[in-house]
Amino acid sequence: MQGANPTRLNLAQILALFAQIKNNKALMQICDLLGRMKEMQQEMIKEMIKELKSYSYTERHPTRDYKEEICGIHLSNDLENLIPQELALLDDPDLEVLFYLKFTEKRLFCFEKQGYIDHHLEGVEEVEVEVEKEQEKEGEKGPIIICVDTSGSMSGTPELIAKALTLFLASHAKKSKRSCFLINFSSQTSAMDLSKGGGFARLNEFLSLSFGGGTDVGLALKEGLRAMQAENYKKADLLVISDGDFGGLDSNLEQQMRQKRQDKNRFYLLDVNGNSGAKHAFDKHWVYDSRSQNIRVLCELSNDLGA
Repeated sequence: MQGANPTRLNLAQILALFAQIKNNKALMQICDLLGRMKEMQQEMIKEMIKELKSYSYTERHPTRDYKEEICGIHLSNDLENLIPQELALLDDPDLEVLFYLKFTEKRLFCFEKQGYIDHHLEGVEEVEVEVEKEQEKEGEKGPIIICVDTSGSMSGTPELIAKALTLFLASHAKKSKRSCFLINFSSQTSAMDLSKGGGFARLNEFLSLSFGGGTDVGLALKEGLRAMQAENYKKADLLVISDGDFGGLDSNLEQQMRQKRQDKNRFYLLDVNGNSGAKHAFDKHWVYDSRSQNIRVLCELSNDLGA
């Protein structure tokens, strides 16, 4: 996201929230209430053969910048690390000239020393596991577009919850072979197609960063509408995860959303700890209270065919 000055989040907190989603009834309602996302969850429970695990380890790399231990002998004129046998040449007047000749030519035997630098690595990776797989297949699942609010007003718990949900939905979409498009937004947008090669590695980086700034959900929706023009996102469901701290949408954008509903596209809003009022432009507007862990429907369109 150009112009943003990201700060790094605690990835362990996001992973802890991600682990709770499978057992937290309030959060699981997100998948249940999103029609085709509910089917996606059922598909993954039956067929998931990989799981996400966090890793954290330290690699030690040798370096000649630090002289901590002897690792060998080499030719040099490093007087500080001469081996005793070379120093003995100075005790013999007949061999002293040989010492100075070897010093000039850098051919004295010297101890070679090295130290170590520690590099700490952490992240999320997929690990294959053995599970029984249901053979029954449900209907083909549609693609999803996730718009995640990373503005300053989301700082703290709301952003951690939003990113845990993003990780949950994206991983399930991947395993059920559903296309998944991620848009993070504040006063600008940045988009990535997680279905393409390396998408999950880039998701790792996104989860670790907080961008801040203002909130312009209209930019995110326009980006999502553009993504729906692509062949593999024509039937996409779009979910905005935000605190709802944004104004109304312009009439032209609402008209475009109505047109896409004719193609069975749906637009949903998950409001994390928000209290800014109902957003009637969305097919459903949910409010999630992180203290009580309850979810309620604040409003929904009467013609919500995705319900």
